[in-house]
Amino acid sequence: MNLLAHAFLSFHDEDVLLGNMIGDDIKGKQKNLYPPKIRQGIMLHRYIDSYTDQHPSVLEAKKVYSPLVGLYSGAFVDISFDYFLARDLQQWTEEELKVFSQWVYQALAARRQWQPEKFRHFSPYMQSEDMLYHYRFMQNIEKSLENLLLRTKLPDKQLPIAAAFQSGMGLLKSCYGRFFPELKTYARRSLDKLQTTLPDSL
Repeated sequence: MNLLAHAFLSFHDEDVLLGNMIGDDIKGKQKNLYPPKIRQGIMLHRYIDSYTDQHPSVLEAKKVYSPLVGLYSGAFVDISFDYFLARDLQQWTEEELKVFSQWVYQALAARRQWQPEKFRHFSPYMQSEDMLYHYRFMQNIEKSLENLLLRTKLPDKQLPIAAAFQSGMGLLKSCYGRFFPELKTYARRSLDKLQTTLPDSL
């Protein structure tokens, strides 16, 4: 999951943030168990994922990883794009990323009661490792890619996934540069629509 992108595309709304971050863990109509603004985030997460999976630049970026990991390539692209987002001076400075990361951790901690069990165990680890800020560093992205490889069902857990990232960095960065501004516009419009169809109060 591209954690930093989902956090960033919550547009600084704390309840939407939580929904966006737990979206992978909420299946089907489980979303209806949550307050409206968290539901907006869950739905936004689904829209972002659907848009991402079909985008031509993402399909091109998958070519970096598909020879190694096949159908898992999209997940590796997600992590790779978080590296470029973390270093994207069109979006923020390094200091702004650091402040944003701390805001995310605090907002999530304040909404712990709404977190599904899996994410409730993960979020303190994310904060202790300062994962969102540290995505801007090469060694941390490589570690994330290698950890993802361990979680797949692929038989070979020693695939040179970090080397693929390094050798494909030029293509990945180019794909990110074309993709992310369009994703940001799409996500903003989608959230605006959700806020009309799923109002803040029922």
